[in-house]
Amino acid sequence: MDAVQHSFGLALGLHTTIVIGVIVVGYFFLITAFGTYFARFSKNINDFFYSGQRFAWWLAAASMVATGIGSYSYLKYSEQGFETGMSSTMTYTNDWFIVPFFMFGWLPIIYFARVKSIPEYFERRFNRTARYIAVTIILAYMFFYIGYNFYTIGVALEGLFGIRQLYTIPVVALFLGAYVTFGGQTAVIFTDLLQGIMLYLAGGIAILAGIHALGGLGDWWGYLPVSHRLPFVHLTADPKFNTAGLFWGEALAGSIAFTFMNQGFIMRYLAIKSVNEGRKAALFNVVVTLPLSAVVVGAVGWIGKSLVVKQTAAGGVLAGIQPIHIKNTFHTFIVVCWATLRGNPWIFGFIIAALTAALMSTIDTLINACAAIGIYDIYRPLIRPHAPDRHYLRAARWASALATLAGVLLVIWFNRQKGTLMSIHYKGIMIIIPAIVTTIFMGAFWRRFNAPAACIAMITGSIMTVITVFRPGMIDALAWFVHGPQNHIYIYMRALFGMVVTAAVGIVATFLTKPPAPDKVRGLTVDTLDEAMQAYKGGPPNHAVGRKVRRIAVELDENIPFGYVSLSRSAMQRLRAVENDIIYVADSRWYLGGLRSQHFKAAPPHNDDDQSAHMSRATFEDAFFLPGRPVTAEKII
Repeated sequence: MDAVQHSFGLALGLHTTIVIGVIVVGYFFLITAFGTYFARFSKNINDFFYSGQRFAWWLAAASMVATGIGSYSYLKYSEQGFETGMSSTMTYTNDWFIVPFFMFGWLPIIYFARVKSIPEYFERRFNRTARYIAVTIILAYMFFYIGYNFYTIGVALEGLFGIRQLYTIPVVALFLGAYVTFGGQTAVIFTDLLQGIMLYLAGGIAILAGIHALGGLGDWWGYLPVSHRLPFVHLTADPKFNTAGLFWGEALAGSIAFTFMNQGFIMRYLAIKSVNEGRKAALFNVVVTLPLSAVVVGAVGWIGKSLVVKQTAAGGVLAGIQPIHIKNTFHTFIVVCWATLRGNPWIFGFIIAALTAALMSTIDTLINACAAIGIYDIYRPLIRPHAPDRHYLRAARWASALATLAGVLLVIWFNRQKGTLMSIHYKGIMIIIPAIVTTIFMGAFWRRFNAPAACIAMITGSIMTVITVFRPGMIDALAWFVHGPQNHIYIYMRALFGMVVTAAVGIVATFLTKPPAPDKVRGLTVDTLDEAMQAYKGGPPNHAVGRKVRRIAVELDENIPFGYVSLSRSAMQRLRAVENDIIYVADSRWYLGGLRSQHFKAAPPHNDDDQSAHMSRATFEDAFFLPGRPVTAEKII
């Protein structure tokens, strides 16, 4: 068959194109079926969005791998790795300085306060006006990311198969929307777990194939330019990609946004069984997941650079692989993979399926998050405040479908933008996030910060940041140390400008207005966490450290109220628990990660055998327990 020259510059035969297409479509069907299976675990609105807060830390942390790697990640960071080398890892390793603030401040605040969305926190901490300013900004942020992911996968599929985005993106959205709409957060977590494994496996195959094509690690390192071996790029010289800009834009504003206000990530943490487990997930994410992900998505670009240098040094094509000609660095990942895999359509198809996995695993989280905001912040408080839970579950599924449609429509706007994938991304995000991330930080860590100051600061900071798009010279005072064309300088430094303006306005407005009433900050700031824990439990927290009680038989007892569990006296002593403490009971099979589990209040202890837990049938079914399966109990608070 004659080869078909696609827009990536790859000569793919018709047979190869069909093979790749079959693998990608087959993957869509597989992951959709896998995700919709978990719809059975969404019995109410809390399950749909937060999975009943029942999961172990490792399950949530593993699923965050796929959530953090979007369809744009392979394309964007391979491109950056090809152009600047190992410094492409900087955007994934800039989160270290905010982790303590998240683990010991923001996470316990939102968890113990039982907030369902970030805008809800704004109303409880400030007022309703602040809530709907936050709704506007956060939805803009989430829709931007949904559209951006659809756009990048559409570009990839159009380049490979020659099919216009007009046709590919709606089909992708249909498969994606199916399991999110019906499965909710539980489906998202388990499909992301599967897709995270696939992403690392595909990335590992691509890296190993590239190293093998080069002749080994020695040749890779030897032909990699010295400038590409450095972990950091120049502090200020390159306006498109410099250390100073990355810190003030990507690390400070971007990382705080992703960790503190990205509703999708927040919902993942709120699906974990306890704050301590959430801290484990956060630490694992920054120490293990993010550095490993940085290598997986960027290494093909480093390999591509070595291949091009070696090919040039050899004076022609390297033995066994096709010529490496990267006309557009945006396509680095695709071109290098195809060449180093020696045109194997089955393995290459698996790699392309990984791109779709990256798309689905990021967007499913974003869609579920948009639906949560739509229900908890718009539909329930403003349209149907007193509907039954089943009604909200149906509405949540409609909200998921509408969020998917909004993302598809935004692709039209992305197609009209000019510039690299990196510049399109940051030009949008750095306008949206500065005002709200600054307000979140001040609200959580400064008790004196009040509602008028929060509203004035968010509005003023957002307006001034947007104005810099038309009058970029306003940023010069903060960007004087970065050299180069102004349009590139402002991509990153606009975020710093927006944060400085928001903070300055917020501080001035705070001291010109009255302090907030004590009940407006109780349990919602870092210095009131004891009150937050008491409100969460409904009584004084029990900080005594106990041990788990394993392999307990379940006995049905209709005398035990719904939502309560009665353990033996010896089991309670081992747990260091007392009546009305919160007890987490889960199926003893650890690998389920808490899929079959629930939090219960401790009922008065019984006098039966130590290896039994008494609960009503309704409580048993609510936790998805199975007859005859032992359970494990641990005290939460």
